[in-house]
Amino acid sequence: MKNIIKISAAGSGKTYDICHDALNVVAGGDKKVLIVTYTNRGEKAVETEIRKQNKGVLNPQIVIKTWYRFLLSETIKPYQRYITGGGSFNVLKGIDYSQTYGVVNYQRKGTRARYLTKAEDVLSNQASELACFLDEKSNGKIIGRLIEIYSNIYFDEVQDLAGYDIDLLKLLLDSDISITCCGDNKQATFSTHNAKKNKNQTGKNIWQFFEGLSNVEIEKNLTSRRFNQVICCFANMLFPIGDPITTIMDEETGHDGVFLISQSDVEAYYQYYHPQVLRFDAKTRVGNYHAVNFGACKGETFERVLIYPNGPLADFVIRNKALGSPEKYYVGITRPKYSIAIVLKAMPEVLNGYQEVALNCGDSHIRSLEFIVKRAN
Repeated sequence: MKNIIKISAAGSGKTYDICHDALNVVAGGDKKVLIVTYTNRGEKAVETEIRKQNKGVLNPQIVIKTWYRFLLSETIKPYQRYITGGGSFNVLKGIDYSQTYGVVNYQRKGTRARYLTKAEDVLSNQASELACFLDEKSNGKIIGRLIEIYSNIYFDEVQDLAGYDIDLLKLLLDSDISITCCGDNKQATFSTHNAKKNKNQTGKNIWQFFEGLSNVEIEKNLTSRRFNQVICCFANMLFPIGDPITTIMDEETGHDGVFLISQSDVEAYYQYYHPQVLRFDAKTRVGNYHAVNFGACKGETFERVLIYPNGPLADFVIRNKALGSPEKYYVGITRPKYSIAIVLKAMPEVLNGYQEVALNCGDSHIRSLEFIVKRAN
């Protein structure tokens, strides 16, 4: 049994490494391997990577599930009778997400009403708590079942776990299954549910939790393969807390780095460079362009991005004002390989840390301010 905690920089090849390791494990054994990731988008990314490394097909010994599918199918449903009643074997249907935020559950722990809706769905906020409760009531049968099926379990985006997720993870780390947890605390933009329990051990604090365990080995890979040195320096400046990241990506296209452009020049820039438009959230107006929110693009790679900043990001760029919670912004600016263009309503004449350049947009050139790497030193 070997438990590994991998702290990985954005673009470091985390998904590739998980899939490569999983394929090697199943090639030498008869048990299955489970890969658990937080979102549906993450699940698709893992499936795509497995196919890339496995001659275009999925391996039947590698099971890929989202976090809530894992909780429901692997921990709750097999032993649901301990909460639904002795004769109830196939009662529970799915996960109810309607009370994820803003609802306090006052029902007593260990009671059916605390975990289930009247329609027999599991409340998302109490799903991992229910898994821990069922394991205790069944004298460890949930963990025992997983040991029988899987030799290895990989948890991707582990920084998104919260509350009783951590208690369940502790049970698995103490089991005979080899557990690998991967993530990046600088990308702690989501949490599986709204929980007060274990709050000082989750999100950006999860690595302190792992460092306090004696049964894990911690590995760091803070070198990205996704983006160039200028974007890397901009990311370190935006999120200066913790270990800085580095990069080995040195491809050049003739338009590389971080640029500020005027809102009046967006259409010319967009038509020539075809960037993916990003924004903090839906409150930010982006005209008629299709935009993806920062949090939703986690795990994605684009050649170029065009960012419509909200107030805090604009203040960071223009006034060098630190971001109070930089995690989502960090996700957004670490998506592109080659270039970032940040749209400003009013372009300053000069700006410390930037130099004026004329960007080629085909039939025209537009004024831009280009980020100078030395500003991050």
